[in-house]
Amino acid sequence: MSAQDIADRAGLSVTLVRRLLRVPEQDQVANIARTTADAILGIPVPARGEPSAPGLIGSTEASCLLADLARAGWPAAALALRLGVNPASIAEVRERRPRLHLDLALRIRRLHRELISLDPVSQGIRPADAARTRTAAARRTTRP
Repeated sequence: MSAQDIADRAGLSVTLVRRLLRVPEQDQVANIARTTADAILGIPVPARGEPSAPGLIGSTEASCLLADLARAGWPAAALALRLGVNPASIAEVRERRPRLHLDLALRIRRLHRELISLDPVSQGIRPADAARTRTAAARRTTRP
């Protein structure tokens, strides 16, 4: 992993990580704050075969969760608004984009947990939009 990869995953500045990666002069001890050490030591090492780009994971689970929400009647625009992304991003992930950022995958998982048991119409989604979304989701699952 590069210093930039470590910084991105740990939420630290790349300058700080580079400073920590330097070999200290002889008889010098590097002072590292506990929160910095915890942030760096808490980075999970990517498994073999996982996407090599930093912070990217496979999109299979997120795609299934978004398809599940679509079958429940949640339109992509409403999901995108709640996730803070573009509706086109939701459609791309749902249609099996090969990988996505770990942060977005975790937000999708959390959103699915919150919304799957709720009726979209009771949450302000127009009944026609919910019905259209359900119909489109059913059509997508019956594709050859």
